[in-house]
Amino acid sequence: MAIRGQFELELEDLKKEINLLASMVEQSFREMMEAFEQKQYAKMDDIILHDKQINDAELAINEKATLMIARQQPVASDLRKIIVSLKVSSDLERMGDLTVDMAKAAKRFVLKDELAHFKKDLLELAVRAKEMVDEVITAYNDLNVLAAQKIATMDDEVDRSYAKFVQSLFDVVAIETGVTEQITQMAFISRYIERIADYCTNIAEWIIYEVNGKRFDLN
Repeated sequence: MAIRGQFELELEDLKKEINLLASMVEQSFREMMEAFEQKQYAKMDDIILHDKQINDAELAINEKATLMIARQQPVASDLRKIIVSLKVSSDLERMGDLTVDMAKAAKRFVLKDELAHFKKDLLELAVRAKEMVDEVITAYNDLNVLAAQKIATMDDEVDRSYAKFVQSLFDVVAIETGVTEQITQMAFISRYIERIADYCTNIAEWIIYEVNGKRFDLN
C-alpha cells in the first residue's frame, strides 16, 4: 500500500479511537446523572473506577498521534488533523475527570427533603450539557463548522442556567441552617457540569481550526 494510503487509514483509525473515547465519556456522564437521580451510590463507585479506562484510551490516542507525526512528517493540513485529535482527546479525558469529580461530590452527602427540588434543576442543567456532548461529537465527525458554532450558543444557555442555579443555592444558605454541606456539594456538581459544557466549546473551536486553519474563541 502506498505511504499516503497507509496514512489515510491511520487517520481513520485515530478518529475511530476518538469516537470510542467520546462514547465512553458520554456513557459515564449519562450514568452519573442517572445514579444521582436514583441515589445509586454503588454505580457512582463504578463510574470512578471506570475512569482508568478513559485515561488509558486517551493515552493510547496520544501515543498513536505522536508516532504518526514522527513517522509521517505530515503536511500542514494533515498535521492539523493530528493536532486536533490530540486536543479533542485531551478535552474528552478532562470531561471524564469532571464526571468522576461529580460522583465523588454526590457521595459526600444525602440530599435533604427540603432541598429535593434542587435535584430537578441540577438534572436539567446536566441534560443541556449532555446535549452539547452529543452535538459536538457529531459536529467533529462531520467537520461541520456551523454545528460547531451552535455549540457556543448552547454553552451560553448553560452558563446562564448555572449562574441562576448557584444563586438559588446561596439564597437558601442565607435563610436555612444545617444545609451547608448539601448546598456546597450541589454547587460543586453544578460547576463540574458547567465545565463539561466549556470543554464541549473547546472541542467546537478545534473543529473550526481543523477545517479553516484558524482558532476562534467561541467563549
